[in-house]
Amino acid sequence: MGERRRGGTTVYLLRHAESTVIPALPESDWPLSEAGVQQAGDLRACLEPLGVDHVVSSPFVRAVDTVRPFCEAAGIELRVDHDLRERRLSGQLIRDFEGTLRKTWEDFDLALPGGESSRACQERVAGCISRLAAAAQGQTLLVSSHGNAIALFLNMLDPAFGWSEWRAMRNPDLFRIRLDGPCWGPVVRL
Repeated sequence: MGERRRGGTTVYLLRHAESTVIPALPESDWPLSEAGVQQAGDLRACLEPLGVDHVVSSPFVRAVDTVRPFCEAAGIELRVDHDLRERRLSGQLIRDFEGTLRKTWEDFDLALPGGESSRACQERVAGCISRLAAAAQGQTLLVSSHGNAIALFLNMLDPAFGWSEWRAMRNPDLFRIRLDGPCWGPVVRL
Protein backbone atom coordinates (compact mmCIF):
# COMPACT_ATOMS: atom_id res chain seq x y z
CA MET A 1 0.00 0.00 0.00
CA GLY A 2 1.08 3.58 -0.52
CA GLU A 3 2.41 5.59 2.34
CA ARG A 4 0.11 8.09 3.99
CA ARG A 5 0.98 11.67 3.06
CA ARG A 6 0.01 14.88 4.74
CA GLY A 7 -2.45 17.13 3.06
CA GLY A 8 -3.55 16.42 -0.46
CA THR A 9 -4.83 13.35 -2.16
CA THR A 10 -3.42 11.94 -5.38
CA VAL A 11 -6.09 10.63 -7.75
CA TYR A 12 -5.40 8.47 -10.78
CA LEU A 13 -8.22 8.28 -13.31
CA LEU A 14 -8.04 5.15 -15.45
CA ARG A 15 -10.09 4.67 -18.58
CA HIS A 16 -10.82 0.97 -18.92
CA ALA A 17 -8.92 -1.32 -21.27
CA GLU A 18 -10.22 -2.20 -24.73
CA SER A 19 -13.65 -3.81 -24.63
CA THR A 20 -15.82 -5.84 -26.99
CA VAL A 21 -19.20 -4.48 -28.04
CA ILE A 22 -21.76 -7.27 -27.90
CA PRO A 23 -25.12 -5.84 -29.02
CA ALA A 24 -27.03 -8.73 -27.42
CA LEU A 25 -25.72 -7.72 -23.97
CA PRO A 26 -26.49 -4.61 -21.95
CA GLU A 27 -23.64 -2.11 -22.29
CA SER A 28 -22.78 -2.58 -18.62
CA ASP A 29 -21.92 -6.24 -19.35
CA TRP A 30 -19.62 -5.70 -22.34
CA PRO A 31 -16.42 -7.60 -21.54
CA LEU A 32 -12.82 -6.76 -22.23
CA SER A 33 -11.57 -7.87 -25.63
CA GLU A 34 -8.71 -10.34 -25.83
CA ALA A 35 -6.36 -7.35 -26.22
CA GLY A 36 -8.09 -5.66 -23.27
CA VAL A 37 -7.45 -8.66 -21.02
CA GLN A 38 -3.76 -8.44 -21.97
CA GLN A 39 -3.79 -4.66 -21.33
CA ALA A 40 -5.33 -5.18 -17.88
CA GLY A 41 -2.57 -7.65 -17.01
CA ASP A 42 0.10 -5.29 -18.34
CA LEU A 43 -1.29 -2.40 -16.27
CA ARG A 44 -0.10 -4.09 -13.09
CA ALA A 45 3.51 -3.09 -13.79
CA CYS A 46 2.44 0.50 -14.51
CA LEU A 47 0.23 0.82 -11.42
CA GLU A 48 2.42 -0.92 -8.82
CA PRO A 49 4.93 1.95 -8.35
CA LEU A 50 2.15 4.55 -7.88
CA GLY A 51 1.57 3.73 -4.21
CA VAL A 52 -2.16 3.18 -4.60
CA ASP A 53 -4.06 2.85 -1.32
CA HIS A 54 -7.64 2.55 -2.61
CA VAL A 55 -9.26 1.35 -5.83
CA VAL A 56 -12.83 2.24 -6.79
CA SER A 57 -14.43 1.24 -10.08
CA SER A 58 -17.51 1.77 -12.16
CA PRO A 59 -19.78 -1.26 -11.82
CA PHE A 60 -19.47 -1.95 -15.57
CA VAL A 61 -17.69 -5.26 -16.27
CA ARG A 62 -14.99 -3.72 -18.47
CA ALA A 63 -13.98 -1.17 -15.81
CA VAL A 64 -13.89 -3.74 -12.99
CA ASP A 65 -11.95 -6.26 -15.06
CA THR A 66 -9.39 -3.59 -16.01
CA VAL A 67 -8.26 -3.12 -12.39
CA ARG A 68 -8.98 -6.59 -10.98
CA PRO A 69 -5.51 -8.06 -11.84
CA PHE A 70 -3.77 -5.12 -10.14
CA CYS A 71 -5.99 -5.32 -7.04
CA GLU A 72 -5.45 -9.05 -6.70
CA ALA A 73 -1.66 -8.73 -7.07
CA ALA A 74 -1.45 -5.75 -4.67
CA GLY A 75 -3.91 -7.14 -2.11
CA ILE A 76 -6.11 -4.04 -2.39
CA GLU A 77 -9.86 -4.30 -2.00
CA LEU A 78 -11.71 -3.38 -5.20
CA ARG A 79 -14.76 -1.28 -4.37
CA VAL A 80 -17.50 -0.32 -6.81
CA ASP A 81 -19.38 2.98 -6.98
CA HIS A 82 -22.41 3.26 -9.25
CA ASP A 83 -21.76 7.00 -9.82
CA LEU A 84 -18.62 6.13 -11.82
CA ARG A 85 -20.70 4.38 -14.51
CA GLU A 86 -20.54 5.47 -18.12
CA ARG A 87 -23.00 8.02 -19.30
CA ARG A 88 -26.14 6.74 -20.96
CA LEU A 89 -26.49 8.80 -24.09
CA SER A 90 -30.01 7.64 -24.96
CA GLY A 91 -32.57 4.99 -24.18
CA GLN A 92 -32.88 4.34 -27.93
CA LEU A 93 -30.57 3.04 -30.64
CA ILE A 94 -28.38 5.83 -32.03
CA ARG A 95 -27.25 5.35 -35.60
CA ASP A 96 -24.71 8.22 -35.63
CA PHE A 97 -23.21 7.71 -32.18
CA GLU A 98 -20.15 9.93 -32.64
CA GLY A 99 -22.08 12.78 -34.28
CA THR A 100 -24.74 12.67 -31.58
CA LEU A 101 -22.14 12.57 -28.82
CA ARG A 102 -20.38 15.55 -30.37
CA LYS A 103 -23.63 17.54 -30.18
CA THR A 104 -23.80 16.81 -26.44
CA TRP A 105 -20.30 18.26 -26.07
CA GLU A 106 -21.44 21.39 -27.91
CA ASP A 107 -24.59 21.71 -25.75
CA PHE A 108 -23.96 20.42 -22.22
CA ASP A 109 -27.69 20.57 -21.45
CA LEU A 110 -28.79 18.44 -24.41
CA ALA A 111 -30.37 15.23 -23.11
CA LEU A 112 -31.78 12.69 -25.53
CA PRO A 113 -34.87 10.66 -24.52
CA GLY A 114 -33.82 8.23 -21.80
CA GLY A 115 -30.31 9.72 -21.74
CA GLU A 116 -28.15 11.88 -19.50
CA SER A 117 -26.88 15.32 -20.49
CA SER A 118 -23.17 16.13 -20.41
CA ARG A 119 -23.79 18.48 -17.50
CA ALA A 120 -25.66 15.86 -15.45
CA CYS A 121 -22.94 13.26 -16.07
CA GLN A 122 -20.21 15.78 -15.27
CA GLU A 123 -21.87 16.73 -11.97
CA ARG A 124 -22.47 13.08 -11.02
CA VAL A 125 -18.89 12.00 -11.74
CA ALA A 126 -17.34 15.13 -10.20
CA GLY A 127 -19.38 14.70 -7.03
CA CYS A 128 -18.36 11.06 -6.79
CA ILE A 129 -14.64 11.63 -7.40
CA SER A 130 -14.60 14.58 -4.98
CA ARG A 131 -16.32 12.45 -2.31
CA LEU A 132 -13.91 9.56 -2.83
CA ALA A 133 -10.85 11.86 -2.80
CA ALA A 134 -12.00 13.56 0.42
CA ALA A 135 -12.42 10.15 2.07
CA ALA A 136 -8.88 9.18 0.99
CA GLN A 137 -7.27 12.40 2.20
CA GLY A 138 -3.50 12.17 2.22
CA GLN A 139 -3.55 8.89 0.31
CA THR A 140 -3.57 7.68 -3.29
CA LEU A 141 -6.80 6.72 -5.02
CA LEU A 142 -7.19 4.84 -8.31
CA VAL A 143 -10.54 5.31 -10.08
CA SER A 144 -11.49 3.00 -12.97
CA SER A 145 -14.18 4.46 -15.19
CA HIS A 146 -15.08 5.31 -18.78
CA GLY A 147 -13.89 7.70 -21.48
CA ASN A 148 -16.86 10.04 -21.61
CA ALA A 149 -17.34 10.13 -17.84
CA ILE A 150 -13.64 10.86 -17.21
CA ALA A 151 -13.44 13.38 -20.06
CA LEU A 152 -16.41 15.35 -18.73
CA PHE A 153 -14.80 15.46 -15.28
CA LEU A 154 -11.49 16.63 -16.79
CA ASN A 155 -13.42 19.28 -18.73
CA MET A 156 -14.76 20.59 -15.42
CA LEU A 157 -11.17 20.96 -14.17
CA ASP A 158 -9.87 22.36 -17.44
CA PRO A 159 -12.41 23.64 -20.01
CA ALA A 160 -9.75 23.20 -22.72
CA PHE A 161 -10.27 19.44 -22.32
CA GLY A 162 -13.08 19.01 -24.84
CA TRP A 163 -14.39 16.92 -27.68
CA SER A 164 -11.03 16.53 -29.44
CA GLU A 165 -9.29 15.50 -26.22
CA TRP A 166 -12.02 12.91 -25.55
CA ARG A 167 -11.52 11.50 -29.06
CA ALA A 168 -7.76 11.29 -28.45
CA MET A 169 -8.18 9.19 -25.30
CA ARG A 170 -6.88 5.63 -25.48
CA ASN A 171 -8.05 2.35 -24.00
CA PRO A 172 -6.61 2.22 -21.42
CA ASP A 173 -5.59 5.76 -20.54
CA LEU A 174 -4.31 7.15 -17.24
CA PHE A 175 -4.46 10.66 -15.78
CA ARG A 176 -3.11 12.02 -12.49
CA ILE A 177 -4.53 14.93 -10.53
CA ARG A 178 -4.05 16.11 -7.00
CA LEU A 179 -6.62 17.51 -4.61
CA ASP A 180 -5.15 19.95 -2.08
CA GLY A 181 -7.90 21.24 0.19
CA PRO A 182 -10.69 22.44 -2.06
CA CYS A 183 -8.44 22.91 -5.11
CA TRP A 184 -7.68 20.42 -7.85
CA GLY A 185 -4.20 20.66 -9.33
CA PRO A 186 -3.33 20.37 -13.02
CA VAL A 187 -4.22 17.25 -15.00
CA VAL A 188 -1.25 15.13 -16.06
CA ARG A 189 -1.72 12.46 -18.70
CA LEU A 190 0.64 9.54 -18.05
